[in-house]
This record gives sequence, C-alpha cells and structure tokens, in this order.
Amino acid sequence: MNQNPSKQLQPYYQPMLRESINRFIAEHRKGTTDFSDFSSIFSRTLHRTPDPPIPLVWFYSALEFHNNRLGMGREASRTSIASVKGLFQLLVSCSDGCVSMKRIGVLAPLVFELYRLMVYEKEMKSDTEGLVDGVVSYCSILCMKERVLGDDGKIVFLEEDFVDLIPVWMVVCDCYYGRGLFEVGDFLKGFFPFVSDGVRKGIEMGCCEVGFLAGVVMFEAFLLKMCLIFDVGITKEEKEKKLHDSAAQITTGFQNFYFLDTLFRILLEPVLPVISLLGSENEVLLKEVLYNSVMMMDYSFINPQTGVSLYANSLKDFAINWLFVSELAIQSARVNGDQGKATSYVNAFCRSCIPNQLINWVISQSGIDRKINRPNVSTPIALIKWLLVVEEDGLAIFGCQTAKHRAKAFFFTSRTECRLPVIKHLFLNCIHEGSEVDVIGGGDVEMHDAVDTISLSGDDRTSTATTDGTRKRKEGIEDDKKAQLKYMRCQFHENSVRGNPCIFRQQ
Repeated sequence: MNQNPSKQLQPYYQPMLRESINRFIAEHRKGTTDFSDFSSIFSRTLHRTPDPPIPLVWFYSALEFHNNRLGMGREASRTSIASVKGLFQLLVSCSDGCVSMKRIGVLAPLVFELYRLMVYEKEMKSDTEGLVDGVVSYCSILCMKERVLGDDGKIVFLEEDFVDLIPVWMVVCDCYYGRGLFEVGDFLKGFFPFVSDGVRKGIEMGCCEVGFLAGVVMFEAFLLKMCLIFDVGITKEEKEKKLHDSAAQITTGFQNFYFLDTLFRILLEPVLPVISLLGSENEVLLKEVLYNSVMMMDYSFINPQTGVSLYANSLKDFAINWLFVSELAIQSARVNGDQGKATSYVNAFCRSCIPNQLINWVISQSGIDRKINRPNVSTPIALIKWLLVVEEDGLAIFGCQTAKHRAKAFFFTSRTECRLPVIKHLFLNCIHEGSEVDVIGGGDVEMHDAVDTISLSGDDRTSTATTDGTRKRKEGIEDDKKAQLKYMRCQFHENSVRGNPCIFRQQ
C-alpha cells in the first residue's frame, strides 16, 4: 500500500492546526470577523504540497467561506448561493492533485451547505438543485476515473484530527453560535444529517479509510437529489417515475463500493434519516425506490479481479449487507402485495454475481478441517440460512453480533411469509433425539416445534415460537432440564444444494 504524501507534513502542521482551531473558535465567539492572517498562513501551507491533508483543506476553505460571506452580506439568499458556488470551486481546486476518493471526501462541507440551502432557503430551490447536480456529476466523473485508472491501487487513510474541523464549520455557519461548545458527536450529527449514528460512529473513531468518507459524501448528495424531487409540484405517478429514473441514473453513474456500502447500511435502519424532512408516506416511497435500485443494479464491478483495492473482509461485509437488504426488499414487495416485483427481485438475486462471490469466500477460508459443499441457493433467505449453519460449525462469517442477530431474525421470520412458486428455500434436516422433521411429499419441509425453537447459538434461548400466526408456549419443561438441540447432520434439499450433504460434528 502506498504511503500518503501528506504524512510527511504531519509533524509540523498538526500542532499549528490544533492551535489555530482553538484560537479561531475562541475569537469567533468574541465577535472577531477578520481572520485574514489565518488565511494567508494556510494558503501558503496548502501550496507546499500537491496532496494536502483534508484537515488543512477544510480549515482553509472554512476561513475563505467565512470571509466571502462577510464580504457579500449574510442575509441575501443570492449571497448564500454565490458563496456555496465559490466553496465548490475552492474545494475542487485545493484537492486537484489528490486521488479520486479523497477529492470526493473533501466535499463534505459543501454537501453540508447544500443541505442547509435545501432546508432553510427553499426559494432558491432551482439554484440548489443545479449545485447538487453539479456535485453528483463531479462524483460520477471521479468514480469513473477510479474504475478506469484504479488510482494506482492507493488506499488512503484519513488523518486522525480531521473530525476536529467539523466544529469549525459549524461555527462558521452559525449553527451553534452562542450556544457554547458541544460534544463531537453532536457536531457530527449536524454535519452529516443524512446518515445513521452507526455510520457517524465510523467517522468519529478516526483513522478510517478516505473512501469511507467519500461514500458518505456521495450518499448524502444522492439523498439531497432525491429529496429535492419531492418538492416538485407533480403528480404521485410522475414523482415516482422521476425518483426511479434519478436513482437508476445516479447509482449507475457512481458504481462505487463505498457509496453502495453506505447505502446498504442506511437501508438496514428502521427508517431513512430523511423522514423528518419528507414525512412517513414519502419516506416509505423513497425506501421502495432505493430497494428497487439496489436489486436492479449490475454489481459486476465489485470484483477483486477487476482491480478493486479492497480488503477481503470489506468485500465480505459488503456482500452480507447486500444479502440482508435483498431479503428486506423481497419482504417489502410481498407485504405490499406486489408479487411481480418480488419475483423480479428474486430473479435479480439469482443473476447477481454477489452470492457466488460470498459463497466462494466462505469455501476458500483456511483452517477448516472439513469440506464445505457449495449450495445452489435461489433466494437471500436460503443463503442466510446456509451461512448461519456454516458459522455455527466454527467459521466466523457475520463479523459482529448485530449482523448475526439480524441473520437469525430473518431465519425465524421467513417461514411465516408468503412464498412465491419460483422460490426454493434452503431447509435444514435436523435430527434430535432420534426424530427428524417430516418431509412432505411435495418436497416442502414441515418444521415441528422443536425446530421452531432451535438455538443457533449456545447463549441464545427461546421459550416461545410463532407458527402460522399463533404463539405457542412451551410448557412442562423445567429450565434446568430443557432439551438442548445440537446439529448432528445438516442435509439440504436436493433442489437447493449440489453435491453430498455436509456433515457437522456434534458439539
């Protein structure tokens, strides 16, 4: 991995930057408006390197943005538009010699300003939308450049102190002026309003990949574009078509791992972060549009052989999140009674290259003293169940407890859902105390209560089960004498798995 040239500047720029941040905030709160000395110093510093660190760019651009607003007058909306346009040009010029993902990540203050324009200066909607389109086009060009050139395989990490610049931007924009200092988390929530707490936590921790920040910037620009469509005075049908067209165009233009990773993370949240702006009905519509974009997208560019510089675990986690989102999309279509859409999503799952890549990753793992047979799964829930069984036998797949709990939730709820005729689920043939689940003549599996309450983790215990909408209480068994289910043999349906059944050892 190539070293970031900005590392050479860190021994001398960090103390200077830290002192300048503290002094700027203190002086600004006292009412000081002239920071030309700061601007001169940091302008010279930036020009001493072709690849300046993001903290230096953000501090210098904050000073220039502050000076421009003062020079133009703060009240006029046209002034706000002009100053944001100037900020766009400044950030682009300051990062001209950087790798593509860094050039996108450095735009975070610009996207924050565009969010403020959309929320607080609605009369400038057309100008705001034009700037958002400019950001989306710029990011698309850089994403294409990265796919074609690969940025020489560089993986750049953000400097540890880049989050210290977020309070500077909040002060410059007067968001918290006069209210005293806030915790970093509060600043992060204001600065990145369109992402979840989990994503913001990844930024707050510092030392994250610059691509992670770029993914957040692209995702927020994407949501800005989508939210602006809701303000257009058109019919619901026209609005839905415009949303679908814009989503397909932007996601295809980006085709970027980091952007999609952020999108998947947000789609796994109960509601989208824009619900306070759009309302619940529009939020549901937007989520359905995003599901459709995720399912219909071509993921062939997410491939280690194409030169994508990613860690194996990053690709694995990305694939698992996509798997979860796919299952949610299919569930949502079924709940809405749209069987045609559910069928198209299942077919898209089968066509995608991601399931095969995820299966290849599992099978290729070293340190396993048994052979893992390759499943021929045709639905997300089938693959989720296979992954749970494999992990139960000792291979860490889901990475964190949150992901594993989500997988288990899908496992236990999938049986009560409507099933399409084309779906062939992955079923477990579990043996407990000499009894097996009954196999119906048509090839389906009737799971008895013992299977309903099966524990996929030694620490998890379930005392109730839901079958066909009816809750059944397990009675007559003392807690200390409760029968423990163990995987003796796991045999997949012959239409869902190729090869011999995989045998798991009794624990």
